[in-house]
Amino acid sequence: MARWSGKIPAGAGALDRTSFVPLYYQLQELLKQHIESGTWRPGDVLPSEPELARHFGVSRVVVRQALAILEDDRQIRRVRGRGTFVAPPKRSSRAGGLSRQLGSPEAAEGGVLILDVGVPVVERSIRERLDAADGEDVLRVTSLLTLDETALAIAYSFFRRADAAWLEERLHVGRHLPEGLSLADHGVVLGRSQMSIETSQCGQFEADRFGVPHRTPVFLVLCTEYRTTATGDRPFEVARVEYRGDVVQLRLDTGTDRGSGLEAVVGR
Repeated sequence: MARWSGKIPAGAGALDRTSFVPLYYQLQELLKQHIESGTWRPGDVLPSEPELARHFGVSRVVVRQALAILEDDRQIRRVRGRGTFVAPPKRSSRAGGLSRQLGSPEAAEGGVLILDVGVPVVERSIRERLDAADGEDVLRVTSLLTLDETALAIAYSFFRRADAAWLEERLHVGRHLPEGLSLADHGVVLGRSQMSIETSQCGQFEADRFGVPHRTPVFLVLCTEYRTTATGDRPFEVARVEYRGDVVQLRLDTGTDRGSGLEAVVGR
C-alpha cells in the first residue's frame, strides 16, 4: 500500500530565483534528490501539484514541467484520478553482446528470447573484427533482451561458427536462452571489450518487437567481445545492439578493474 506523509519533508530545500537555471529544473532536481535518497520510496504518493506549488512558491505550470521531466526519466508515474507515485527503482544490465548474457545474474533475472539463428553472408567489416578467414562460416544470432517483461534491446551477434558450434546446437528460434548455459562450461573466459555508441532510430522490425513507433530513438552499441587464451585475447563475438532510447540510460564505469565497463540502466 502506498504511503502518504501528508506534508513535504522538512528541509526539502529552496529554489534559487537568482540562478540562471530555470525554476522547473531546480524543482525536479530537489524532488529527484528526495526520491533517490529514500525520503520517498517506490510506491509512495508524492505531494499534490497545489501543495508543491505552495511550498516552493511557484506556479502549477512550473510544477507540471518538473514532474514531466521526472516522468520522462521514469522516476515517477502519474495515474489520472489517483495521484503521482514514485516509480520502482531502475535496474542495471551489463551492456554488450549475447556472450555477456550467458551465465550472468542479469540474464537469469530477465530474459533472452532467440529470434533467429543462421549462417548468412556478412559484411567484410564483421569478418575482419572476428578475424574470420575468407569463406569461413560466421554464425549470426538475433536475440531480444528483456528486463521485468520490458523489451530492452535487440542484439545481432556474430561468431566464428567453429568457435560457437556448441552454442548453435543449444539455441532454438522462438525459445529463451537455455537455463544454465555457460561460457565457462565450454572453456570460454571473456576478457576485454571494445565498444562504440551512437544514436540511431529503430527500423520497423525492431519497433514491432519493442512495441514502439517506427523510428523511435535508440542507442546503437557496437561491440567486440574478446576471449582470454594462453596466447592473449582474441575476438569471440562481434555484436550490434539496439537499446531502446525511451527506457535506457547508458552508464560508463571508467575504473581499471575487470568489473568496469558499460551498463544499461533501465526504467521499469
